[in-house]
Amino acid sequence: MTLAFAEGHRGALLIGTGRYDHPDLDTLRSPAVDCAGLAEVLRDKEIGGFEVQELVDADLSTLMRAMEEFFGRQAGRDDVRLLYLSCHGILNPRNDKLHFAVGGTDPQLPASTAIPASFVRDLVEECRALSIIVILDCCFSGRFLPGAKGGGDGSAEFQKALAGHGRVVITAGTRTQRAYEGDHPDPAAPAPSVFTGPLINGLRTGDADHDGDGLIAVRELYDYVCRQLHEEGVAQNPRFGGELQYDIALARVKPKPKPKKVREKRVPRPAVSEGPPRQPWQARAALGPACQPVLSDGVLVVREKRRLWVVDAVTHDRHIMIELKYPGEPAFHGDTMYFTGKGGRLQLADLRTGRPRHCRPLTLAPGRLWVRGDVLYAQTPLGHLYAVDLVTDDELWQPLQLHDLALTQAPEVSKGNVIVRVRGRNGAEQVAAVDAARGRLKWIYATKGPLSPEWSVTEQGVHLLRPAESGPSQLVTLDPTADTTLWTRDLPAEPVAAPVAAEGLLVLGDKDHRLIARDTSTGETQWAKRTRGRLLTRPVVQDGTLYTADRAGLLTAWRLRDGRRLRSHEILVGEDAEGGPAVAPGMLYVTDFRGDLHGLPTRPA
Repeated sequence: MTLAFAEGHRGALLIGTGRYDHPDLDTLRSPAVDCAGLAEVLRDKEIGGFEVQELVDADLSTLMRAMEEFFGRQAGRDDVRLLYLSCHGILNPRNDKLHFAVGGTDPQLPASTAIPASFVRDLVEECRALSIIVILDCCFSGRFLPGAKGGGDGSAEFQKALAGHGRVVITAGTRTQRAYEGDHPDPAAPAPSVFTGPLINGLRTGDADHDGDGLIAVRELYDYVCRQLHEEGVAQNPRFGGELQYDIALARVKPKPKPKKVREKRVPRPAVSEGPPRQPWQARAALGPACQPVLSDGVLVVREKRRLWVVDAVTHDRHIMIELKYPGEPAFHGDTMYFTGKGGRLQLADLRTGRPRHCRPLTLAPGRLWVRGDVLYAQTPLGHLYAVDLVTDDELWQPLQLHDLALTQAPEVSKGNVIVRVRGRNGAEQVAAVDAARGRLKWIYATKGPLSPEWSVTEQGVHLLRPAESGPSQLVTLDPTADTTLWTRDLPAEPVAAPVAAEGLLVLGDKDHRLIARDTSTGETQWAKRTRGRLLTRPVVQDGTLYTADRAGLLTAWRLRDGRRLRSHEILVGEDAEGGPAVAPGMLYVTDFRGDLHGLPTRPA
């Protein structure tokens, strides 16, 4: 039938709980933002037209009384009732029944300290209003639906109450799925949850109006949220319950202001110069926080969770999005991406089109492949290490058996050796050297204690970081040609990102906002400087200039030889402890905390 706004009162009760007393219940930052954002669009007379009541971090008795009044004496037959909950969903350890956690909830005593899902079902079943929407953004919310395991004794009556009316339930996931908070790259500005965020956006923008009739029905909003989560690769599958005799017009599409006509100004042609000057630019890459870019064959690759965004470094256009359906880090060489596919088989894809390419048959251990120079290194499930020349497609040596040792970091090359970090079955990590020409194991160094994943390999040494246990953190440098220690230096504070080596210096940042450059041959400190905040990425070097990104929102250029501060850009770069900005002649490329890509001109120190 044709949709229309119900004639009765439109009421919404929004409940969010983010603060919890029990140590087993983590603090949530999204519920307060979820309620505020949803209240804004529902209250808007041009969108929802609801009378909204918000209860954030309220106690158990306050919430149960508010819900009973909301569905009870306040509700009339022609009214619309919308209940929204954003909180922890917990299961009773004795019977797996769903409960909604509040601030004072004890997960071991949910029946008396949390809101039982059965309490909400009973209120909906007994409510006189025929138009009811229940939206649940919490873990295991699918169990609220009729017939779901753990649904409670009244599931049959509840299903009967939903059938044949304008009564629906929308859950953020299935009965076994968790509901995820949004990413909070800016501590001062928490983000909505991954489910509620698109729900609010669909109402605010009107994009959820699929049929274009100017009204957003509940089913349309649900379908819109599902599409958004699928496109973003979120591991949540919302559920919709209720046999609708009529759909509910939840909101109107707010008219968009007509753009003002602006007369085009005549712009004089620029004077002809010898080559266009390089200008800073910014382009949309990922949809949220992402890794630092990788530059390969003129395109910039930005990884966001299980997706890759490919952006042209010249035109700044976003070519394609590549979904990573299987675990493991991809590697790049020229215009080709290398990754593990179904069954661990080696797969190739064109970076500009995403189309598969022919490749040699090779089965890999999950995620075990890396490209260094023109060589692909990959480990098989049986522990063999392959080295394939990507120019000729020939194997450089017979597969090397590493004897139950699994590679843990990308191989590096120094003085004719391939330096690898491996871990045995007992969990102990070791550093080994393989002859790069013949594929023979030359030496293995057994480390004393655990190592940080960050490391650096130069012609002068293999530089490892040993985290503090009982004493200070240490920087340990091995001889690349033998299993001997060249030098060890205590560090004043724990490092925060992988070190970078260039021009005989090894530079790393620590938790005390220090930037320290050491001689790669001796370990002696050459200079030390203060940064405004803790480093977010691995530093990079180009043309004698060192670039660092810190939590103070500064991308800073330093003269490498003496640490002199040259200039700074105000950009809050996305955190990536092992990666760093990409460099090309005259350009530096970084990803900010929103996933936007920046191109910045550089100049020699």
